[in-house]
Amino acid sequence: MTKKRLNFLFLLVIFLAILLRVIKLAEIPSILNRDEAALAYNAYLIKNTGMDEWQVKHPLLFKSFGDYKLPGYPYILAFLFNFLPINDVVTKLPSVVAGVGLVIIAFYWGKNILKLKQPSSLIFALLLAVNPIFLFYSRIAFEANVALFLFVLALYLLFKEEKLIKKRYLLDFLALILIILALLTYNTPLLLLPFLIPIIIYWRSKRSWKFTLPVIAGIIIVFLFFFQQLASLMSQKSSITIFTDPTILQNYPSYRQHFSGIFATLLGNQYVYFLLIIIKNFFNSFSPAFVVYRGGSHPWHSLFNWGHLFYSSYFLAVAGIFYSIYYVIKNKNLKKRSVFLLYLLIISLAPAVVTVDAPHATRSLFFFFLLLGFTSLIFEEIYDKIKFKKLFLVIFLLILSVEASYYYHQYFFAYPKHQPQSLWPEYKDLITSAENQFPEQKITVIDPDGYQYILTAWYLKIPAREFFATMKYQGPDLINFYYGEQLTHYRFVRNRADLSEQNKIIISQEKGLEEL
Repeated sequence: MTKKRLNFLFLLVIFLAILLRVIKLAEIPSILNRDEAALAYNAYLIKNTGMDEWQVKHPLLFKSFGDYKLPGYPYILAFLFNFLPINDVVTKLPSVVAGVGLVIIAFYWGKNILKLKQPSSLIFALLLAVNPIFLFYSRIAFEANVALFLFVLALYLLFKEEKLIKKRYLLDFLALILIILALLTYNTPLLLLPFLIPIIIYWRSKRSWKFTLPVIAGIIIVFLFFFQQLASLMSQKSSITIFTDPTILQNYPSYRQHFSGIFATLLGNQYVYFLLIIIKNFFNSFSPAFVVYRGGSHPWHSLFNWGHLFYSSYFLAVAGIFYSIYYVIKNKNLKKRSVFLLYLLIISLAPAVVTVDAPHATRSLFFFFLLLGFTSLIFEEIYDKIKFKKLFLVIFLLILSVEASYYYHQYFFAYPKHQPQSLWPEYKDLITSAENQFPEQKITVIDPDGYQYILTAWYLKIPAREFFATMKYQGPDLINFYYGEQLTHYRFVRNRADLSEQNKIIISQEKGLEEL
């Protein structure tokens, strides 16, 4: 393949990635979820007042509902809101850009890190462009998607071979900056950071320590600097870890009853108990049910009854994993690459396997990126060894096209009609209609989850002064979360039993806008 043709195809893949991520972006999904709205409205407040919804000046952690969001995404939005419209599309824009950026960096990862030939690197980029999880996450304001791009780009700079000393130091410095930005955007990269040190040493084992020690020292300093942040976040999010979840802790005595004598000490202890849960979560993350059939339990992470990768991508990825294991055991050729990929694959699930809702797509985005790396690797191995190369390529692209066409039909045509009810897709229109019809009257929102206050504030663009003066919260509850109770002339109740005779105008998911 000529360089000119390859460049044209690469540009075509980038164009495809952009097109899939921006087409009907305002309509699909039709409404922001509560986390997106919290990011957007807090960014709106930061832009106008320099304070978040809790009136904290220039916060480094946004308290939000009590889940303490990191500052990266809100501050990006606050910057964008200065010269772009303050709406849903701009709120999603950083994630869109990150999604396209991942497609671009996948090509260079394949070429310079995985040592793939350029056509196979192009396949890697194509897989990132079209597979469900990376399309889905790029069209939602997910901090994890932006953090993944920053982290993957940082790893590219760290592991890209460079002979010039000054340039090597520059690449490492830029990588550390990108890692810091990733850590300020989403918390999972922090859990991966210590695990990078062994693979950096292994990757640079034949180079002088003067190339290795500075970046290791930098990673350690960054990790220690952010460790307090991690500890703070873990204490706030303790309810989602397997180590503090009440249900898991309550099940431990029944687990221990299976052992007696010396085995109770060796196998019945908490360390083994938690290790078994982690191992179970690890293998569940590889399961076809999670990856391709149904996805995870969270309705905001995928289409209903859809996984995160196409069948062809997943099964080739599994083949690529086993082939890489073979390389490590039997073949010295490309052993370094195989060890590198396998090691990163194992550690990539660290943020997900220690949580109660594992397998979890958002905490496993880096894992999916690596899976597609294995898909590209085995694609090249098959392509190089097979006799009918063009036929194989045509069949591969045909299968991928059929899978993609079916998924996109579901996403762009079926999904808008059947969005998850947990999103309450009608709420934007309901709250806008209520504000127009009853601008001064008291309105009650039946809000079982307690978070509709933030969507109300966002879609009505309630001014900061009015928000600060009227906002009342309920909480904290047992997991230190806060819920909306009052905002301007809107009252939020959990169910109809909380209504009184004074509530004449009601918004509910079941009946829409009611005037009694």
